[in-house]
Amino acid sequence: MKQYLILCRSVTSAQRCAKLLEGALIRASVVKAPRGLSSSGCAYALQLHNKFDEAIGILKRHDMPVGKCFIREYSGEYREVKT
Repeated sequence: MKQYLILCRSVTSAQRCAKLLEGALIRASVVKAPRGLSSSGCAYALQLHNKFDEAIGILKRHDMPVGKCFIREYSGEYREVKT
């Protein structure tokens, strides 16, 4: 199963994004971002398992602050996804 991470500026921002996606019937969990994915040591992210493109579109249409996005490879490594 694919796993996507969308980095957010803060836990509050991540929670707001998750609530917006929930209203569109897209399940997203707020998680601490793995070390090394963010330039600031402590970061939060939205974790999704599907509907990534749809989620990005919704967040952008609502001017939500979205950071870098990643997909988790089968090896466990994260690879940045361009949006």
